[in-house]
Amino acid sequence: MIRIIFIFFFSLPLFAMAQQQQADTTKPRKLKEVRVKARWQNRHAALNKQYVIREEFRAIEHYTFDLRDPINPGREYFVLDFLNRELPPGWQSSSVLSCSSGVQYFIDENEVPASIVATRPLSDFAFAKVFQDLHPPCPCIVLYTRKGEDLKRK
Repeated sequence: MIRIIFIFFFSLPLFAMAQQQQADTTKPRKLKEVRVKARWQNRHAALNKQYVIREEFRAIEHYTFDLRDPINPGREYFVLDFLNRELPPGWQSSSVLSCSSGVQYFIDENEVPASIVATRPLSDFAFAKVFQDLHPPCPCIVLYTRKGEDLKRK
């Protein structure tokens, strides 16, 4: 007797769910149209417009970084350490093999030696772009120092 009562109460919710599913399948529903807007593209396009001056650096590259937001507040990073951590391993390997000078570095679109870039803190910069084939066959990293409103957020 207890088994029958237990089975009855146990199967009652299952029976109700089956009826609900059957009712749902008979009424076709239309899904609402959804428009997805990528924040990455807008943010990097705005940075590109604000910081890039020369036409050769205007292209939006696959590797672009918004450096305005603090990575780890209270701790200072060097910009090259950050980029080496964020870029995938071997990002420049195909270009460097045929490039005699190695990776080129630019700060505010002026070429600088790697030793200067290596000693600059990440907080000095607002935007970074990594080109794999800007000046073929050498890859280059273009860094933009903070300007205007971005100086206040430092």
